[in-house]
Amino acid sequence: MLREERASILFVLPSLGGGGAERATLDVMRNLDREKFSPSLAVFSDQGVFRSQVPADVPVYDLRGKGPHDPRLVFRLARLLRDSPPLVVFSVLRFANLVTILAHGLAHSSAVLVVNEQNMPSAEFATHGKAWLKEHALRRLYPRADLVVAISEGIAAELRNAYGLMGGRVHVIPNPVDLERVRQLAAEAVEHPWFGKDDPVILSVGRLHPQKGFVHLIRAFALVRDSMRCRLVILGEGPLRSDLEQLVKDLGLVADVSMPGFELNPYKYMQEADLFVLASLYEGFGIVLVEALALGKPVVATRCPSGPDEIIPNENVGILVSPGDEAEMARAILRVLHDPNLARKLSENGRRRADEYSVDRIARQHEALLTSALRSSPRPS
Repeated sequence: MLREERASILFVLPSLGGGGAERATLDVMRNLDREKFSPSLAVFSDQGVFRSQVPADVPVYDLRGKGPHDPRLVFRLARLLRDSPPLVVFSVLRFANLVTILAHGLAHSSAVLVVNEQNMPSAEFATHGKAWLKEHALRRLYPRADLVVAISEGIAAELRNAYGLMGGRVHVIPNPVDLERVRQLAAEAVEHPWFGKDDPVILSVGRLHPQKGFVHLIRAFALVRDSMRCRLVILGEGPLRSDLEQLVKDLGLVADVSMPGFELNPYKYMQEADLFVLASLYEGFGIVLVEALALGKPVVATRCPSGPDEIIPNENVGILVSPGDEAEMARAILRVLHDPNLARKLSENGRRRADEYSVDRIARQHEALLTSALRSSPRPS
């Protein structure tokens, strides 16, 4: 049974890097009811651009991993679970999940074990290789968790249907958006010279990685640029930078495509953009899409196996296109840029849709699930 005192929850993250999963975890942690829950955080490496955003009342345990796949992480986390046993362990991102499951077993921990799945496993395995090994690890280890929280219905369905997880064990809670913070940060001034000019600016945000489909976005933009004057800004950093820069040169778009790098505050760019485009080949959820909607931006997004088509239920909220279809993406972009009435409708409806993902609402969903798990758990509390 859940005791009257606060329930201790240890969150586990690989790092505090600048990804949507890390930001969402910190938002949930920050907004948990402190009269009911006492959060702490274990990280494989205590660094990253979000380090300053860890709540002041949350202890941080640095497991000091030498790289993301350091096997010593299992033993160090197991020691932490024995020395400072929480009532709940909540891990986020797949490698952290696998390490946490192994450490939980090694420590013979009585904590309720929750793992959070942020991506469609099949799509990610196909992109990164070694699918058979990763699928084997998922099938063997995920059933050891008490609960699996998927951030979209598509991920949950695949975990149930393809990986044999019992339906009642898998729950869907989307990533949250701190709408107030997003709108406050959006009020900051943008120093980039293209905003506030006559030419419309298309914005996209994400890691420069094959998953995000920026190759297709740039080629689609080339088709758009043949029809009208406009600019494209891509915020993010990653391994494809040199390839994308070369593609921009090859297409003769150097004067119209800007890639400033990672921005801790992308919202000031979103606020000034005329259109937001998410070109991903697959997504777990697509939190950046909700953030753009929250700022009233018209959006064009790919119809991934999961995520965007759940955020955008119809064309009153945004325009969905097929992943990798550059011609279809170009037509959708032109449709929005040429139709002010459509852009206005998408802006108004998008704001209302984003409210459904507010951090307060999502934090309450986590609290309800964890409270129920603790009350039904036979473990001592």
